[in-house]
Amino acid sequence: MPSAEQPPSTDISPNDMTGDQLALPSSERITMETRFGQITGGRTKNGCQVFLNVPYGIDVPRWTDPQPLPADYRYPSEPFIHDSKYCAQPERTYSQTNSMRDRLGLGSPTENPFFADIYIPSDYQLSPQLDGSPLLPVKVFIHGGFLQYGSTSGQHYNQQFFPAEHYNEIRVLLGHRVSVLGFLGCENPEKISGNFGFKDCWLGLEWVKQNIESFGGDPNQIHLSGLSGGGHVVHQLIHQAARLAPAQAPFVTAHLQSNAILADPVTPATRDIQFAALCEALGESPTTPNILEKLRDTKHISTEKLVKAVQNMGELCTFRGVVGDDGWVRSDQVEYQHNGGLAKGLKEAGVKCILVGDVRDEDFFYAGVHACKTKADLVPNIARYYPYEQSQQFLDSYSHVPDDASPSELNLLLGRILADGQVHLPVRMLAGDLAKYDFPVIRYAIESVPEFYGTNGKASHGTDLAVHQLRLSVMTPKETLSALKFNEVFWSETSKAINNNGSEFKQRPDEEMLVLDKNGNTHWSSDWRWPLLREAEKVFRA
Repeated sequence: MPSAEQPPSTDISPNDMTGDQLALPSSERITMETRFGQITGGRTKNGCQVFLNVPYGIDVPRWTDPQPLPADYRYPSEPFIHDSKYCAQPERTYSQTNSMRDRLGLGSPTENPFFADIYIPSDYQLSPQLDGSPLLPVKVFIHGGFLQYGSTSGQHYNQQFFPAEHYNEIRVLLGHRVSVLGFLGCENPEKISGNFGFKDCWLGLEWVKQNIESFGGDPNQIHLSGLSGGGHVVHQLIHQAARLAPAQAPFVTAHLQSNAILADPVTPATRDIQFAALCEALGESPTTPNILEKLRDTKHISTEKLVKAVQNMGELCTFRGVVGDDGWVRSDQVEYQHNGGLAKGLKEAGVKCILVGDVRDEDFFYAGVHACKTKADLVPNIARYYPYEQSQQFLDSYSHVPDDASPSELNLLLGRILADGQVHLPVRMLAGDLAKYDFPVIRYAIESVPEFYGTNGKASHGTDLAVHQLRLSVMTPKETLSALKFNEVFWSETSKAINNNGSEFKQRPDEEMLVLDKNGNTHWSSDWRWPLLREAEKVFRA
């Protein structure tokens, strides 16, 4: 771990992406052996060894479950140095000021984003691995984007070579399906099981567990994390791990950054209207015989046509997980978590600790994601994420909204509600539900923000990536020192939960959390926000 007194620094710019660096003539090529044959990667400017877009699954037809690499699969001879793909996805519903390159990286859209980007410290010898070389801890990250957008690349996630190098750990990012490709689910006229994006990430984790030792990683020290929509995925994955116990989970800790599941998922039948809206946007009738077969035909409905149709679906353009008869998403998830089933299952699955947290000004971002013109727009936009009846109750738990409220007032209120519902409330409920049954939980809040983000001091959604992923290119030396100190305390607490059967770990009270405050100081503090959320909590604890 870097010294908290002498922080690392860099002259690499925030927009100097991994793919750009690996394409330089000066980038050294590296080779190694895996169970699927020899593989070639490259080095970034700081020496970090990188393999981009390494497959963890094979291509599958549209809206079918992911499939692992067959035993006789062999990696192609072309170097894995290209940031070549991301999941095909619609345009974002909120305004963007950054470029497509900054958002999604250098690749092109695909319907089969089953790949891992792998970052390995510069001085770890891969070919051949030295006998007795210690295996390194592995940090697996799942990108955000409301489950609708995002990639492993782009400016936000691309510079994993900093934490890999300075913390001496393996960093892995998993591609997966999003939006209509990842989360279309319905009952009629034909059943679509849905939840494909969740299943993709689970398959990716299984691949990491089985193969990361070839890259120098310790398969028994896999730490899962995800931001925003990725945090929602992580929450679903810990439910899956608990339900599959006593089978061992493919991770020992899970870190939910600014997101968690708040309400039970909807049934596929309630999404039939969404399927019908998709058909209509595509110029098809949902009652056409074999309609699903037609929609799966990529020659009839191209990838581009499919994602453009989503952009014309209005408030029905948001795709989420649905209850499935394959056991992947269950109708009783909230009760299972609240009544101790999740804590018990995680213990049996070998998971040691759950880490959850938020940033102070989540609403700074959420106020701009879904534009409201009138009061009537509020509930439909809240219902993108929660059952409709609960969405109305959720709105009612806040102060009365005047009929003549301005769009500005409405968007600020919606931002507050979505920030509470997507982040502030569910991370606290998850932490409390686990701690109540003696499962180790560490909860934190980030209240400072690097000047680079230009938010006028607002610690907005996602700005804590600079801390968790040690983004040296966007931090001043003072900000880097603060990030290092926070991580030193954060992971020291985590180690107490992992080692010696957790005998040294002491669970903090429900109202206490680790805070990186506005002045850059790390300390344990009381949670001032919890009392503000109690009325909203009642809606989801009825």
